[in-house]
Amino acid sequence: MLNSAAYAIQDNNKNIKIQVRKSKKQPEQAFVLNPYWESYNDELLNGYISEGLENNLDIKIAQARIKESEAILGTVKAERLPQLSINPSIYPFKTISRWTGNFGSGNHLYFPLLLNWELDIFGKLSDKVKSSKIGVKISQEDLNIAKLAISSEITASYFNIVLEDALIENYKELISNLKETIKLKRQLYDGGIISYDNLYITEYELVEKQNELNKLLKQREILLHQFAVLRGISPENNTNIERTTISKLDFPFSINQNIQSDLIYNRPDVIQAELGIKKAAMDVRVARKMFLPSVNLNEMVGFENIRAGRIFNWESTVYQLGAGLLLDLYTGGYKMSYLKYNKELAIEKLHQYNNVLLNAFCEIENSLSSLKTDYNSFNEFNSAIKKSEHYYQVANVRYTNGTGNRIDELDARRQLLINQNSMYNAKICSLVDTVDIYKSLGSRIE
Repeated sequence: MLNSAAYAIQDNNKNIKIQVRKSKKQPEQAFVLNPYWESYNDELLNGYISEGLENNLDIKIAQARIKESEAILGTVKAERLPQLSINPSIYPFKTISRWTGNFGSGNHLYFPLLLNWELDIFGKLSDKVKSSKIGVKISQEDLNIAKLAISSEITASYFNIVLEDALIENYKELISNLKETIKLKRQLYDGGIISYDNLYITEYELVEKQNELNKLLKQREILLHQFAVLRGISPENNTNIERTTISKLDFPFSINQNIQSDLIYNRPDVIQAELGIKKAAMDVRVARKMFLPSVNLNEMVGFENIRAGRIFNWESTVYQLGAGLLLDLYTGGYKMSYLKYNKELAIEKLHQYNNVLLNAFCEIENSLSSLKTDYNSFNEFNSAIKKSEHYYQVANVRYTNGTGNRIDELDARRQLLINQNSMYNAKICSLVDTVDIYKSLGSRIE
């Protein structure tokens, strides 16, 4: 059961506000991936997910992007520090003496050490640093999104492989059962006891079951290849993995458990969308402060002389210290357009946040609806299997006692296997639904 949280949008002349009301106010915190897969009590699955979280290439790409954003943050921080440079130069000159009229030439040598420091009086550089720090957090949430997605994909793929194993074993028995049935019916047909239609229907059923078995074998191979890629290894020669049986799989929580919708605010994509709004607001501040002047502190110390041999003498030493104010008077509308761009980007981030929330609610509602339906089907097929088992036992007793025939017993066994296949499908669908619920709630249900 899901308790929905309220959310709304107000749009008045592009003054967009998103209001989120929660039943419980939760402190802002970083996303931490909860090891929800451990609730399925399968050590093999735990090992595969640990392997995937360590080796999956999508996760490695997300980790590299964090390093990239941290490097960008380093470049922004460096703008607040003094910039030190050296600028050796030479200027040829030519003069004429006003007394003698003779020409003279030489070289004016400079060897200065320059220091430039922009004083962050208006906080322009500080706001850039804050924006870049939020950018690092956004990159970290990309990693969390990848981890949550990969873990859920590995879990769902594992369950589907277990399902394919169970279905393949049942279909092999079904085919063996049909072959024996056809053998017995052919004897009856040759003896004129049954019509050819009866034999033909069973022979065609064997062809169908054989084709379905081939499809299952193909699907299992594809799933095993994808499972290897999710774990970050080559699919070649990695299809013989250990796995549990479908009878040992159990549900991680009560189907009727009450689930609080506030948990969607722990999703990494929701956290990332919130950070996107904060970064957009900070970028608008940065764009506005571009209209303010820049105050720079300039210092120069070095040597200046017209003779190379005396360039490093104390008499050639020069020193200069000063401050300057730089205010752009005309930039062709660049600053105004840049401010407008950041305002529109902030509006986009607000819409994006609301869209993420809507999709989050949709995902959890879909997952809960699917689980309810699939679990009901699982229970119904369980009831059908009990009746099929009883029917098969009766047919077996009749055949053993001589009051029934082998064909009826084989038919009863086939019906039991078919019901088992339906139950297996419903069980795995329900388990995959629980994985979707964990994913849609950010890996937690309480």
